[in-house]
Amino acid sequence: MGDYGASMDEPRPPLQAQYGTVTRFGGVPYDVTNSLNVWSSGMWVCTATGASAAMAAAGGKPMSTDQTSLQYLIREHMIEKTGTALDGEAGNESVEGMDNGLLDVQDQLHLRWNSQKGRIFIDGSHLSHNLELGDEVLINN
Repeated sequence: MGDYGASMDEPRPPLQAQYGTVTRFGGVPYDVTNSLNVWSSGMWVCTATGASAAMAAAGGKPMSTDQTSLQYLIREHMIEKTGTALDGEAGNESVEGMDNGLLDVQDQLHLRWNSQKGRIFIDGSHLSHNLELGDEVLINN
């Protein structure tokens, strides 16, 4: 059976089949602007024609079917603080809001998994990957 969109008559665009993993060796850092430490049970990533209804029900943003963005949602994210101040002074800004977002074409999001275990779900519950403490994930669109 083929890979179908909203109805069984609509084939999914080729973008749906592009999934892969990248492993980092030799301590070479990723060259990304958005990087985030994650403490969570898991996260979802979806396309507009994939699991967008489930994503919206979980607190994500509704997407139109012609959108080319990827949406991500970090479940039960324990929000980290940036900077070194522990008393709420300048330099201790929250990264709240980065737990749900859209990645446009050419955008990337780098995550370091800081929970003991977790799972990333890609376009629904049928494709997933287990995550462990210290794993790094790079999401490209």
